[in-house]
Amino acid sequence: MHKNNFYMLIIVVAVLCASAFFYFDQKVIGQAPLAALQKKETNGGKKPPLFPSPEKTIYKMQLYLDTENHTLHGSTLLTTQNTSGRDLSELWFTVYPNCFRDSRHSPAPTSAYYAGFNEGWLEIDSLRVNGSPAQYSGRGACLRVKPAALILSDGDLKIEMTWRVKIPRVKYRFGSKDTTYMLGNFYPALNVLGTSGWHNAYNADFGDPFCFHTADYQVVLNIPSGYNFVSTGKTVDAQSEDNGREIYLVQAENARDFCLLVMYDYTKIEEKIKGITVQCYYPGTNHQVAKQTLRQSARILNYYACQFGSYPYETFKTVFVPMQGFHGMEYSGVIFLQEDLLKSGTDKSNQFILAHEIAHQWWYGMVGNDQLREPWLDEGLANWSAYQYLHAVEGQAWPDLICPQDMDLGKQLAQMNSREDYYLTAYRGGEAFWFGLEEEIGHEIVIKILRRYLAEFKNDIASSQDLIRIIKNEAGQNIDEYINKWFSPANT
Repeated sequence: MHKNNFYMLIIVVAVLCASAFFYFDQKVIGQAPLAALQKKETNGGKKPPLFPSPEKTIYKMQLYLDTENHTLHGSTLLTTQNTSGRDLSELWFTVYPNCFRDSRHSPAPTSAYYAGFNEGWLEIDSLRVNGSPAQYSGRGACLRVKPAALILSDGDLKIEMTWRVKIPRVKYRFGSKDTTYMLGNFYPALNVLGTSGWHNAYNADFGDPFCFHTADYQVVLNIPSGYNFVSTGKTVDAQSEDNGREIYLVQAENARDFCLLVMYDYTKIEEKIKGITVQCYYPGTNHQVAKQTLRQSARILNYYACQFGSYPYETFKTVFVPMQGFHGMEYSGVIFLQEDLLKSGTDKSNQFILAHEIAHQWWYGMVGNDQLREPWLDEGLANWSAYQYLHAVEGQAWPDLICPQDMDLGKQLAQMNSREDYYLTAYRGGEAFWFGLEEEIGHEIVIKILRRYLAEFKNDIASSQDLIRIIKNEAGQNIDEYINKWFSPANT
């Protein structure tokens, strides 16, 4: 990570500090820089159907990592507009760290707790809505906020909160192992409100129980010297402090989430492809596998960009982490890969995992969906996309499709009885749907459908009905019989 201590940067940082919207206690965070970054202008367009609107939502966060106590101190200023078309008397947030309070309900496998169960949580220290204190209460993975006054339709909304996160000692997408801190879904995130109500997260033993709109992020990160970090977005400023800490300013636009990994003694390698900087971060000395992963990541990104549409960010980052429960995990501009994959090399299975996770930059990142209600939308498409790459570029054979006759892709995550049911429905059933559609209407029309799907729902949230509408419009033939066999009548 580039750090600059020249006087010019000090002057710039001082100016940024003067424009900061809030400060932590000086003993905790010191002189934190925060740029007066302006949210991009958007042209009118049609009113977004969901709340919060991506064009109007920005998270400004200050983060201080206390590695001795495994605690992250945070402050958030969230600004948006009530685009829901109704007055709001409550708001709902996802507070994922609270899923790790209790060993009986933690989503992490028992084996991931390498030193026995260690709790994780998120505590709110203060919360104000539009300048007034608000009541709040926790319900598992969600936080319910009751403002002092109604939030009027089309009215501006400003939420200020301070919070603390206890990072559990667990090898998981949210957790830590020694000097590696994996912080996925670590901050309070405003949930989506649609026509059918709030899309609230819940604790689940499998799957991704989330639904978020895209937003812009401005983040000040304060970490101990010697540590490095990987995050969504790009670093636009940095400063070394005299107290053995480093401060970074990170900016991200149109991000589905903000992911953060703080680590010690990692190696970074990178290369550029068509203006995109592709990076790979890894521990240890297995340089050859890391280089192969980097090169293949670049090929995969290029293939998907040519097939579906351009990758939206300046950088793409792959990080090997000590994680159990998942082979890989996707975030905006970042993917986690299980550290053990460094040992097994880039065999066919690992190539598929990499291609699947990168596909999520399109199907989850750019085109969002409710992963609780319709997990097949992103997972099945990520599987199918991965197989397309592996066949077209790597010359691998097509997979053997597994799909029971009574498949219902409309199953919600809560309706799936087990991890096996989840994978069979969302992944294998989802991929089989797309392979079957190719047989019905041809590969070129399927690609045309996906390009339109991306064009219509980039930085938005799509549903199965949205996708089916596009398929029917582009198919050039009656496709109802094929569609209906994949869904129960209640889900079509």
